[in-house]
Amino acid sequence: MIELIRLNGEPLYVSYLQILTIEKIPETKVKLTSGDYYIVRNTLEDIEAQIVRFLHDVVIFKGFAKSDESS
Repeated sequence: MIELIRLNGEPLYVSYLQILTIEKIPETKVKLTSGDYYIVRNTLEDIEAQIVRFLHDVVIFKGFAKSDESS
């Protein structure tokens, strides 16, 4: 899950698959596939970093390659 921080400080958790677009205006506007959008405190770079970290930790199965190398 990706943590977005609304302007009022409340966290909002979304799946990276729900994110349709991210627009840099003075704040960051995140539009979801549902058509809803949120103005958040996170920067574009922060959101990208969270997605990359999520994909690395969950999809790539951290540590899986290490067990293959020892065989």
